[in-house]
Amino acid sequence: MTAAATAAGGDALALIRLLREAVAAAAPREALLLRLGGLRPFLRQRHRRRLVEDALDLLRGAARVRLFSLPNADLVAVAPRGTERLREAEAALRALLAAEDAAPAPVALLRLPEEASALFAAVEAALVPSAAAAPPAADPAGGDGFAVEDLAAMERCLAGADLSAFLRQRPVCRLGPGDAEPEAAWREWRVSLPAVFAALAPPGADAAAASPWLLRRLRRALDGRLLAALAHPERAAALGAASLCLSPASVETPEFARFAEALGPLGRKDVAIGTLPEDVLADPAGFAEARDACRGRGFRVALAGAEAAALPLLPPHRLGVDLVHLRWSPGLPAAAPALPAARGTVVLTGADTAAAVGWGWEQGIALFEGRLLRPRGG
Repeated sequence: MTAAATAAGGDALALIRLLREAVAAAAPREALLLRLGGLRPFLRQRHRRRLVEDALDLLRGAARVRLFSLPNADLVAVAPRGTERLREAEAALRALLAAEDAAPAPVALLRLPEEASALFAAVEAALVPSAAAAPPAADPAGGDGFAVEDLAAMERCLAGADLSAFLRQRPVCRLGPGDAEPEAAWREWRVSLPAVFAALAPPGADAAAASPWLLRRLRRALDGRLLAALAHPERAAALGAASLCLSPASVETPEFARFAEALGPLGRKDVAIGTLPEDVLADPAGFAEARDACRGRGFRVALAGAEAAALPLLPPHRLGVDLVHLRWSPGLPAAAPALPAARGTVVLTGADTAAAVGWGWEQGIALFEGRLLRPRGG
């Protein structure tokens, strides 16, 4: 890695820290984003490069202005709102680049902390420039759907299979804008359906083509094996704070009763049982019974894997849930989801990017699950 690239990477991390501090302190600032990385054809002419440099000279060394160089050649200048030099540089650059028909716009003035998520997204794109341009994966060949006989064959395999190889756990972390590093809050346990299909499904079976009721029945079978695995005394004793996503029908099974017994009253207080929105909508009465059964045993209750569009249909305060696991997507900020008033009950899942975390902070969310966050030692 070149010295310039190393310095740019350091600037990116310094900018992330500054953004976190701005969100935490609600400090009013402005950030001028100049997307030089997309202007290479424009900058090939020497006189054009000189004009851009002249505009940037307004920022270099200016009091109260911090300039950051990102790895993809983009520049970000941050200053308190109303800083004259920042506005002069913005006007000069807009005039210079007015004829450039680029998407997104080569110059953007962002208000902080209100638009911090847009700047987080720009930093993320600069750090991983190839992610957005990666070609979509090819569709697997030979899928013939998923029929009743395929489900029966998988259930027979599951009856004697050791699911340890298919168990996954992902940390849910607490990270506020002013925190130095993520803190593990609990671990989410699940069975990887793609791994199970790859190992146990008949040739040609395709989960994506299965009808919803077949998948619900398969998930109930997997729920039973997950509960049986976690009910072993040694694993139950070491489980600690955790969350599981189960179908409502699974809560009424002997496997769930044995799992609850293995945890004991104290262990159950640290475990949340989640239900998917589609399961709630498919059987509202069954969900209500499962929710009350979980509460009666001392478990917390969560709405798991919720998209923004599900929240108006399933208001958390009416469902009587303790937690909402909201799934991140790039379109989530525009969707403006109706979040619970108690933001401490919201977990933003799939928070794999700085933009996701930045948006969560703007909304008052401090619980995240995603590849970007890993607690110390986790």
